[in-house]
Amino acid sequence: MIGELEFILKTAQSLIRQRKLAPAETLLLDKYKKWGSHPLINLALGEIFFLKDNIATSLQYLKIAYESGKNIPSVVVYYAEKLRLNDETTRAKEVLQIAILNSPCDKGLLESYANFCLTDQNPLESLKFNFRLLLLFPNYSTGHTNIAEAYAALDNYEKSLEHQNIAIKYDTGSQVKLNRAITLLTLEQYQEGWAEYENRLGDDIISSPRRRLRVPRWNRQPLQDKTILVCSEQGVGDELYFSSYLPKLIEISGKVILETDQRLTHLFKESLGEISVFPYSRRVVYGKPVFNYGWLPKSIYPDFYIDLASLPHFLSREGMKPLNKFGYLKISKDAHDYWTKYLFEISGGRPIIGLCWRSGLNTKDRQHWYPPLHLWEQVLTTPNVCFLSLQYDDDTRDIKFFKEQFGVSMIKLSNIDLKMILKKLENMHVIDRRYSAIYRCGTSSCGSWEKNYHYRKYTDMVTNNQWFRCFSSVH
Repeated sequence: MIGELEFILKTAQSLIRQRKLAPAETLLLDKYKKWGSHPLINLALGEIFFLKDNIATSLQYLKIAYESGKNIPSVVVYYAEKLRLNDETTRAKEVLQIAILNSPCDKGLLESYANFCLTDQNPLESLKFNFRLLLLFPNYSTGHTNIAEAYAALDNYEKSLEHQNIAIKYDTGSQVKLNRAITLLTLEQYQEGWAEYENRLGDDIISSPRRRLRVPRWNRQPLQDKTILVCSEQGVGDELYFSSYLPKLIEISGKVILETDQRLTHLFKESLGEISVFPYSRRVVYGKPVFNYGWLPKSIYPDFYIDLASLPHFLSREGMKPLNKFGYLKISKDAHDYWTKYLFEISGGRPIIGLCWRSGLNTKDRQHWYPPLHLWEQVLTTPNVCFLSLQYDDDTRDIKFFKEQFGVSMIKLSNIDLKMILKKLENMHVIDRRYSAIYRCGTSSCGSWEKNYHYRKYTDMVTNNQWFRCFSSVH
């Protein structure tokens, strides 16, 4: 017969998985008088309040769970992770170190500490603990995955690929293959990399799109006299990048329908007059984007569909080659003339560089993806140019920091409220800021090597001025 405590915990976890947080909370609090000292009850309550974005209350319960459950690795790991997210990095590290001293061979503790080191920009320390994991568990695929992540943070992509190849022998899931795809693309092995990149669409990838569409997926069938729907995925920047393949698709197709972000519809209509452009209808269900296609006109219903980021794989058999030697994105003459005059006036005739230095979704867990503000000094103090803030969130404190620390006055658009525009789009359910285009490339609890790779690359560019070569194109 199942015990009362086990029944409570199983029921609560089932409700949490279904995101039925209120019933789960009620169940646990009703039983708290009897079971309030049990670490797993407090762990579950800590998880509930974290999912409700109440980090303070979450940490209160997690501290109780930790004090009575220091010998339970899952309690220690979860508590340390939430401390880190609350910027209590030193305390989080201490919690893990003490636990490892008491249980030096525990897989979960070693993995969590190794991931902690990587998140803390210490890949060498991460490697040390991951190699200890492999000594204890030689066939542990996640160990190889996380070693690959650490090598990528050190810009050693050959070694990263070596360990990803080993990980795939023990784990055939889409995530491991997606990791490998990113590494192959970084190493400019484009043909194999784009083919592997198709794994981003695997059912076991939480952020892979689900499409309410009864149309076969295109697999290089002839498109003469056929209509193909190019489906939206990932973020605005990704759509702009992968849209460079659209002119080539237009050449070989009878008709192209493009589904895209509401913010890009006008731009694509102006630039690619041969295609029909529609904003997507998307909602997010438990982290998975779900696209609906009731907006498709019956008069031009597609014969096939293809995901936008799959175009390089299907259209570039010989690898990545420049598809457009000249810009294909256009704006109207009136808009061009207006912005030319406006930007000239606010800059005093100097070249303007638009700068977005971090994501607008600036949560604690995402801050380490972007260079800290103090690293921007060499860039922002470049003579004879001025910088224009392209942040759509509140950047007042950042701009004040730049002024006080570097003596730099950053230009703001006085007649455009980027934040309000975004808010209106959110209210229209056009976008959902919870959905991120960045895939978590590790199967562990901490982040993707792709994130750390980008952070490292941006940091190098900022501190070494490697990107100044592009200034000549700014007029």
